Amino acid sequence: MHLVRACTAIVVAIAVSAASTACGDNSPVSVPTSTLPAQQPSPTEAAPTVPEYTTDLDLNDEEKKAVDGALLAFEGYIGTMNRVFSSGGTDLKGADEYATGSSLEALNKSAKDLKDNQQYMAGEYNYYKVQIRSVESDPAGAEPNSVVILFCSNDSDRAVVDVGEPLPSQSPQSLTLKHTAKKKDGAWKIANQELWSKTCA
Repeated sequence: MHLVRACTAIVVAIAVSAASTACGDNSPVSVPTSTLPAQQPSPTEAAPTVPEYTTDLDLNDEEKKAVDGALLAFEGYIGTMNRVFSSGGTDLKGADEYATGSSLEALNKSAKDLKDNQQYMAGEYNYYKVQIRSVESDPAGAEPNSVVILFCSNDSDRAVVDVGEPLPSQSPQSLTLKHTAKKKDGAWKIANQELWSKTCA
């Protein structure tokens, strides 16, 4: 079995790379929790909703509206990643609905790598402790068009494995990630993502 833990390299770049093989305990569990992606129908994605969040910012009504739009894109993007990666990269339908810029590029590259390597993601991306770190506007514009979102995710709840292999057991690991949502042409999308901390406070 060839295993790539969905650790920092995948979380940040959403890319399947050889560098990811150095992450974590690779011992498999005895009972499969996932089956061959090609044998599963594509899951129906629920419409994204605004998750609960905290912030130290004193948001005005316009900024709150921007945060809601950014968080809808954030949840839609997480759902898109789960669908694309669990399908082994074969289900890229609507990948650009919630992703743009480097996030969309990484999503497309990861899908290609998964297909080329005959792999898929067992488990799924999750999030908790969502925090709004900043809400910004272009100097030339009045409306907010950029929202920075921090959140925690259990990296040990997912792994990239060969098609047909189950999710392995892994040492618990939580990360803090940063997503930047941008508003362009009236639509909020996730434009960038990066690792914020290898721990979750």
